[in-house]
Amino acid sequence: MSEPDPALPSGLAELYFAPKAFESPALYRALGVGVAQRVVVWLGRRTGRDPTRPNNYFVWDRSPQGLRAFEKKTRSNELMHLAGMILPALALAQGADGVLGVVLALILLLTVYPVLLQRYNRARIYRVLAD
Repeated sequence: MSEPDPALPSGLAELYFAPKAFESPALYRALGVGVAQRVVVWLGRRTGRDPTRPNNYFVWDRSPQGLRAFEKKTRSNELMHLAGMILPALALAQGADGVLGVVLALILLLTVYPVLLQRYNRARIYRVLAD
């Protein structure tokens, strides 16, 4: 892989957001991220999202600048989904069980896929911009 794109963010946040060495397409495929991606794209189209205009579902501009802009959106999307995982995780850690425990576990499971999808997309964008 060539040198990283200097226009991509750097610093403390980059320690978290930068793709890690173990984040390979094969890993994400094994985790079922491809299925989650198809569901998100389907939902985006069903809700009237226009794939040619800036939004959080589709890469609308495949230029380096457009990819950088979309990469920034993956960060904010990931943070929102991580924040949505905090309360269910805390409730489960406190011993929520029964129906509530099952519901909270499902919320966590369904919320982790958007986080993985953002990381998968970011890793792909980094590879494209590094070439």
